[in-house]
Amino acid sequence: MDMLSYWEKSSFIHHGLIVVGGGIVGLSTALHYQLAHPKKKVVVIERGLFPSGASTKNAGFVCFGSISELAENARTDSQDELLSLVEKRYKGGLELRQLLGDKRIDYRLVGGYELDFQGDLHERIFTFNDWLRPLFKRPVFSDARDNIPAFSFEQTIVKGLVKNQFEGSIDTGKMMDAFARKAREAGVQFYTQTDVLHYVEQANGVEVAVSTAEGTLQLMADQLALCTNAFTKALLPEADLVPGRGMVIVTKPLKWAPPRGTFHYHSGYNYFRNAGNRILLGGARHLDLKGEATTQEGINSRLESQLKEDLKSFIAPERPLEVDYAWSGIMAFGEGKSPLLLHPSPRVHAAVRLGGMGVALGTGLGKELALHLGATMS
Repeated sequence: MDMLSYWEKSSFIHHGLIVVGGGIVGLSTALHYQLAHPKKKVVVIERGLFPSGASTKNAGFVCFGSISELAENARTDSQDELLSLVEKRYKGGLELRQLLGDKRIDYRLVGGYELDFQGDLHERIFTFNDWLRPLFKRPVFSDARDNIPAFSFEQTIVKGLVKNQFEGSIDTGKMMDAFARKAREAGVQFYTQTDVLHYVEQANGVEVAVSTAEGTLQLMADQLALCTNAFTKALLPEADLVPGRGMVIVTKPLKWAPPRGTFHYHSGYNYFRNAGNRILLGGARHLDLKGEATTQEGINSRLESQLKEDLKSFIAPERPLEVDYAWSGIMAFGEGKSPLLLHPSPRVHAAVRLGGMGVALGTGLGKELALHLGATMS
């Protein structure tokens, strides 16, 4: 990139902190660091016009896991590890709400429901409530089978329903807009449509090579924070990260009232909610885990067909509806369920692997990274 002015070289090349990734984790990292170090120059670099992962693509659930999802996690994690993860997810959602405000993100405590196709899920309510009591101090789950007719689900398929009273929903777009506004108000700068190619540590900082519409450019930073979740693998090849693409479809506006709340089934792999007078439905990644282990956006026709079938067969049977459009977002998973803070060098750090729980975990993880960056600042 040629022809930089004296002013551009003086003001836009050197930074105290460069944050790669403009999603929830990146914004939280930049905001909390800037608030703690107001004299430092902080910039967020995002390769897309909008965040490229799942932060603007998710369904807007503020949740920490349904009974069947937690039961599946318990196969690999100890009870203490899982309780710690639930606590991070729940308190992370509270942090997000407290930071941005319920009104600005359209938070609604609608309650979360798990659909039961076997009819015996309610038998596990006591066990899980007892297990979660140290954290919540009162019952989390309750038997909601009586609500099945009110939601108009197909009762020959949906045989049980369990409610989580602590689950809510947000407007994802409003949340990300509020986050970006708050970061800008604190002094954080943004370079969008800028792709980080690689970085090289120097004696006096980290040189970050970026690609823009005008060409390539070398930026410098005292510290570098990588907050690109699954995409971080390109910069940190050894990281325990496996991409997971998640697909979402949304109906056209309905002439009848859709179910109000957040809903899960198939151990949390599938989910739906109302978005105004539409139904937003996503998931089914478990039907093709290998095929969906990609960082390429796109629509898996097999998954799309199944989601449409679910809509017609048991979510809204015999109701007039049409699917309007679909999209996908990229998440990151790994062998463990907990998010990762990585420190490949004293100047370079990363916060990744949200496991599909970015709304719940992202704010807290970014804050934790910002604190670590401040503690290791030279």
